[in-house]
Amino acid sequence: MKRKSIPLIAAAALAFVLPSAALAQTVDGSRLFNPNIDLSTGAQNGFVGYAGGIFLTSYNYYPQVNYLGYYDNGGNGLANSHVVSLWDNSAGNTLLATVTVPAGTVAPLVDGFRWVQLPSTVNLTYNNYYIIDAQVDNVDTWGDLITGDPQVSFSGQYANLDSGYEFSRAGRYGNIVDGAPPNQAGGSDAIYPAANMGFNVVPAPEPSTLALLGIGAGMLLGIARKRQK
Repeated sequence: MKRKSIPLIAAAALAFVLPSAALAQTVDGSRLFNPNIDLSTGAQNGFVGYAGGIFLTSYNYYPQVNYLGYYDNGGNGLANSHVVSLWDNSAGNTLLATVTVPAGTVAPLVDGFRWVQLPSTVNLTYNNYYIIDAQVDNVDTWGDLITGDPQVSFSGQYANLDSGYEFSRAGRYGNIVDGAPPNQAGGSDAIYPAANMGFNVVPAPEPSTLALLGIGAGMLLGIARKRQK
């Protein structure tokens, strides 16, 4: 009886510990920012180089990133592939992650962006500056600098949204020079919306879907075994 009680006590302890720890992590389906305007209808920036933005992480989360994306104007596929990168600006512009969003419609489209999953999750540090950028070509257009409400909403899970910290979110553009991200600034409480990042922005299959796949696989295996007999 004593041995059985130990797992029960441990499970009860975990029930109290896990919820508080989970609150410190980035919530599924989150993105650095959400445009509140149709990026295809406004002015289009014809810049060729790299564009994105800088942001200061929140004090309240240990943000996680496992997707990077590029804006697909019209949602009908990209004409070219685009490199999207995430940098740690507070650590000497260290490159943390980079992906190539392929041309066409191969990458999943969610809320206007084509997303590519990182090989592994990148954990960001709270109260730290990061830069996200994308290689832009004036072919796959993405609008222009979007600034504050009502044009753009930043996620408080990633960016510091406290009053007086509007300066900590700004557009960045330029070129990759000596292994460093673009450093020319544009606006305050703003971003060039070519690139985006997020955590689990592409939903996993529903449990019912997975169950059906498992049943189907089981049936096929059973048929194959019968034929072998």
